[in-house]
Amino acid sequence: MKIACQNGLAGPGSFTEQFELLKRCGFEGVEISSWEKLDGCRCRKLLSVESEIIEAMERTGLPVTSICGGVHFEFLDADPAKRDADIDRLRNVLRLAGRLRANGVIMVPIFHRHIHGVVPPPDLSPWKTSVELQKELLLVQLKDLAKVATEAGTSVILEPLNRYEAPWFNRLEHGAEMCERAKSRHVGFMADFFHMNIEETDPAGAILRHRRYLNHVHLADNTRMEPGTGTTNFKAGFAALKKIGFKGAMAFECAISGDRLPSLRESVRLLKRLRG
Repeated sequence: MKIACQNGLAGPGSFTEQFELLKRCGFEGVEISSWEKLDGCRCRKLLSVESEIIEAMERTGLPVTSICGGVHFEFLDADPAKRDADIDRLRNVLRLAGRLRANGVIMVPIFHRHIHGVVPPPDLSPWKTSVELQKELLLVQLKDLAKVATEAGTSVILEPLNRYEAPWFNRLEHGAEMCERAKSRHVGFMADFFHMNIEETDPAGAILRHRRYLNHVHLADNTRMEPGTGTTNFKAGFAALKKIGFKGAMAFECAISGDRLPSLRESVRLLKRLRG
């Protein structure tokens, strides 16, 4: 289980500078987090820095474990033009992930409307509810994206979010359900310790129950800051990951409670002790 970190947590600077700082902190991989836009498009911005990312990898020896971002999260919008544009962005990011030899690209199917402005399909009960329509639409998209991921040698990684950020797709069982229906080893889902702290009554048990398609992890304490700043039981969670033979990456996605370098170093030391 590699302990990785999103490059943005290293602060401002070039990719090489960010990778070097994360290596000094003890991280074993980097998750690329891309939220900036070029001509209004996150994907275009992400693709424009590919050579810089490769240089950072070569200089530091740190692998890119995953990519988070580069899309606009409009996969399930009622407007087909928005959906198609975002799926096309994700196809391009998947191909980039393949070139970087990353495990996958994180896909958040849906956010609450007030967060990203996505307008979901209408409720067509008694035929299908809005959520049922979204699930069917997502399944069609995943089957298409699985082909691209397979060709690229990477995967789509679905991320369940807590109820305050997403109207549904909140628990590991929801990720496992969609992966089971997609029926591709290039479609998986991830476990985020922060979101699980809200949604799962037993995060470690959820990991054990839904192990089959679990291929990535996000790390943050219940404070949404670095692990070790709150009450999350990482020991139990890590034990569950070890028990299922998890070989993927666990990437920091969090805020930082104090000075960047010492805070990250101390948190990495703690997790390495728990990992064993």
